[in-house]
Amino acid sequence: MNKLIFKYLIVLSIVSFQTNSLLAQDTLGSWTIYGQGKFHPSIADANKINENPVVNDSTLKLPIKAYNISSKKINTGFIVAPIAAAQMVGEPLTKLYNALVKVGFGNYTTPYGEVWYNSLRSKDVAYGIRMKHLSSSYTSQDYGFAGCSDNEISLTGKKFLKEHTLAGNFDYVRNVVHFYGYNPLLDSLSKDATAQRFNYFAANANLMSHYSKAERYNHEVKLSYYNLADLYKASENNIKATGFVQTTIHKEVYKVNAGVDFYNYKTSKDTLNNTIITLNPNVYASGEKYKAAVGVVAVMDNLDETKFYFYPKIDLSYNVFENIIIPFIGASGGLHKNSLKAITDENPFVLSHLTLKNTNTRYELFGGIKGAISSKIDYNARASYSSISNLMMFINDSKDLLANQFDVVYDDAELLHVRGEVGYQLREKIRFNLGGDYYNYKMKTEIRAWYMPQVKITFTGNYNISDKIIIKADLFYLDNQYYRILTNPDMAASPVYDAVKLNNMFDANIGGEYRYNKKLGFFININNIANVRYYRYSNYPTQRFSAMLGLSYSF
Repeated sequence: MNKLIFKYLIVLSIVSFQTNSLLAQDTLGSWTIYGQGKFHPSIADANKINENPVVNDSTLKLPIKAYNISSKKINTGFIVAPIAAAQMVGEPLTKLYNALVKVGFGNYTTPYGEVWYNSLRSKDVAYGIRMKHLSSSYTSQDYGFAGCSDNEISLTGKKFLKEHTLAGNFDYVRNVVHFYGYNPLLDSLSKDATAQRFNYFAANANLMSHYSKAERYNHEVKLSYYNLADLYKASENNIKATGFVQTTIHKEVYKVNAGVDFYNYKTSKDTLNNTIITLNPNVYASGEKYKAAVGVVAVMDNLDETKFYFYPKIDLSYNVFENIIIPFIGASGGLHKNSLKAITDENPFVLSHLTLKNTNTRYELFGGIKGAISSKIDYNARASYSSISNLMMFINDSKDLLANQFDVVYDDAELLHVRGEVGYQLREKIRFNLGGDYYNYKMKTEIRAWYMPQVKITFTGNYNISDKIIIKADLFYLDNQYYRILTNPDMAASPVYDAVKLNNMFDANIGGEYRYNKKLGFFININNIANVRYYRYSNYPTQRFSAMLGLSYSF
């Protein structure tokens, strides 16, 4: 069998060889091979290839060598400059001008001029001067010549020390009025015959501390003097010294006010001297919700005879809700000096020889509520009850035939006063204030509280349009007033008086200013827009419609 297989293998090999040769040659040949022998099949041992496939990386890798750092200090000698503390950058300062001039002219032949000259910003001194002139040649229908003039000069100065400020001023005022409250058909008087002139000189000096620490004793001392003289040889000299000392102990403020006030009043008929000494210690305390001020006022007055008065000074308030509702109560009182200057500032048509008494408010009890409804609106409502001795009032001088001057009369009174006020402010653009007062007098001897209205309403407003156009308004209303007349002029018996009503009065004034630039501006003021003739005092009507145009210039 094995031989047969071997033969076949040889034949197949030959055939295969010949086949390959046929492919290479064109002639086919034949081969016969005979072989004999034994076949010994065997399998050679297999050798395992132990090599794994390897991908040759063509990237060249650089050898990493170990290294060490040798540290060594080098002295450079560099000095670090200190950095200044950061500061808030303020807004640029508004440019100031040394001088401002305002001139204008209105109907009733009304010239107006006013000049200010002041120093610029300085840490050492401040000074200034102001001069003013205003006059009018108004003549009221059915009454005498009502011309008037005001002339004023004022000098001021300040010296800023390390912890104090020294200030002083000098003032001179010359006012001229005419007693025009008479019927010229009864007696035609010249302008000089009805003229009244007041010359006023005043000088003041004060020294004030401004310590930064509240625990120190802050203080102020002020000395003042004035002389007032009229055309009819009435004069008044006043010397006054006032001051205070204040400090803080355990968050409470202790303050003591003191003053000495001496004045001399001299007429062609009499001379009067009066000295008023005042001492007023106070304590102020406050907490998260409350504020309290408690003190007492001690006064010595030697007008007719030496008298001592004591008044309470109490003011308590409590913040109920976030400054929206703040109720308050208190008590006070005081002595008011009725000097010639105080009286003529209110009514310049008085006699030169007056009986002077000081008004004594024995006590005033008050209470109310105040607060702010929003950041723009605030309000205040207050009611008080007072007991007053020697309340001063004006009365018509019945001794003179023309009755065109006024005297004063005094009486005790009980006064109920109710006041309400609301204010609105929108930044610097809009501001207005509306206030109303109600007075109820209960007189001891007199029939009425002469020339004192029962209701008074005032309104002031300011509207600023882009700091270019400014509009101002001023309105007021006074309820009916009463003045006293003598009903038995023959004086055969005791004088009998009656009350005559003055009608209520309403006045509306408006003013406007146009600022062409920072230096030049134009203004207009209109008074008594309704052109109504009303009376503040009997036989003394006010001016009707009046207007003034003018300009202002800074340099």
